[in-house]
Amino acid sequence: MLAIVDVSVFYISRIILFFIATMFIFKALQAVDLSKIFKKNSSDQIRFLFMVIAVILGYLFVDAIVSLFESLNNLL
Repeated sequence: MLAIVDVSVFYISRIILFFIATMFIFKALQAVDLSKIFKKNSSDQIRFLFMVIAVILGYLFVDAIVSLFESLNNLL
């Protein structure tokens, strides 16, 4: 099947966008105040939780966007 853009472009963009999206999601999650849920002096645990959530959401977000562009590329 004839595609406009090579598949390797999507692999590279998926990796680059993952790190960019994870950074922005981590910054956005820092606006959430979880100090009421955790014990005092547990900022390391909160930061770790934010990082894990940011990686998961970053992967899901980038996968959805790049999959959409891959589908559009295959349609054309």
